[in-house]
Amino acid sequence: MNRIKRISFYCIMVIMTLLAIEGMAQAAYLIAYGEFNGGGPSRPQPAVGDAADAVEWRAEASKREASKRVVHPYYGYTRHEVEYPLNQVPPPRRQEGVVLIGLLGGSVGWDVTDAFRSALAAWFRDNGIPARPVVLGLADSGVRQPQQVIRIANTLSLGGEYDIIVNLDGYNELMGPRRNYFRDGLSPFYPARWALLQQHILTDAQKLLVSRIYTLRQREERLAAIATAEPWRRLALYGMVNRYLRERTAGQILALNHELADTQPDAYSLQRHGPALAVDVDEYDLSRMALRVWYRGSVLLHELSRGAGAEYYHFLQPNQYVPDSKPLTDEELPVAYDPESRAKIYRDSYPLQLRLGDELRQQGINYYDLTQIFADNRETLYIDDCCHLNERGNELLAASMVQRLETALRQRAALAAMKVGGGG
Repeated sequence: MNRIKRISFYCIMVIMTLLAIEGMAQAAYLIAYGEFNGGGPSRPQPAVGDAADAVEWRAEASKREASKRVVHPYYGYTRHEVEYPLNQVPPPRRQEGVVLIGLLGGSVGWDVTDAFRSALAAWFRDNGIPARPVVLGLADSGVRQPQQVIRIANTLSLGGEYDIIVNLDGYNELMGPRRNYFRDGLSPFYPARWALLQQHILTDAQKLLVSRIYTLRQREERLAAIATAEPWRRLALYGMVNRYLRERTAGQILALNHELADTQPDAYSLQRHGPALAVDVDEYDLSRMALRVWYRGSVLLHELSRGAGAEYYHFLQPNQYVPDSKPLTDEELPVAYDPESRAKIYRDSYPLQLRLGDELRQQGINYYDLTQIFADNRETLYIDDCCHLNERGNELLAASMVQRLETALRQRAALAAMKVGGGG
């Protein structure tokens, strides 16, 4: 009996001691952090400086982009899914019963590709045309002239063939060069994301820093996970130790990020930024330069297509910043309209784009301005403050393109009924 009493006494003392320690830890936690322990925040962090923010953002953005993109020697930073030449060998060739269409452009062209395929298939079916359309998706986010020219020239030089080449563009050429030039110091005619790509070109010292940062982030994630595990998250002593370790780890990450930021070259380099412009330019000058490249790129695509026996069609994509181009809905206004920078750029530069479009038509190029196709549409179509459309918007855009392609589609479908010989 005495033994049982002794054991009970010791157990009670241990419990009381632990409760006293927990009570003192809870008081200490309250004094240190101004709150009672509840497992603590998931990721306590010291203040992060601007330089570290930038480095961390670039590292995370680089990882995300690298997971879905490859470096192409001509195209720049390109999605894995772009169909030619990344995923199709040999090059596309004409064949009996097929109308082969290459679709160029930026992210709007990428987004509309499936709707364009569906609209073409429906048009062929509804018109009783036995040939079938095959669309090669050559569009990719951020693409702008001269990349469209380079993509087609590369395909044709490798023996590729098309019946119709379609280019849907206009926003990246007008907006992208300004943003890349003034934000990253990037040549206005280099591929988008080239500056981001350069973050992968690291010295051995930088690679070591990045490796240490990633190791510490993994430790931080493990500590954050166990900080909320039951029943330990309710214990102040456990919470204090865990929070101390997490804050110490976050501080180490911050210090390494600052060290990494100090290694980032700020000076201009040809590899990182491309050729410098000969003179300083303002935003409007840069836009005029980019639109001239856009104009010449379309002329070159027309000539390349004609020389390869294909029809060329150039569509100027719709955009909410073109004046009076769409009555924006209550759903669109908060998320799809930037009344400052983007609206100003379009207001200043779109008139020049209109004039250059007229010049393209005067040269006999199949150029169509689609910026007014939603002028009377009161549906919600735009999904962001750039240029992108929801599923309904892409369907309407694809239908407008197919409508303007009808003559070429009928002619090419007739040719596709015959066996077409290989090109040079």
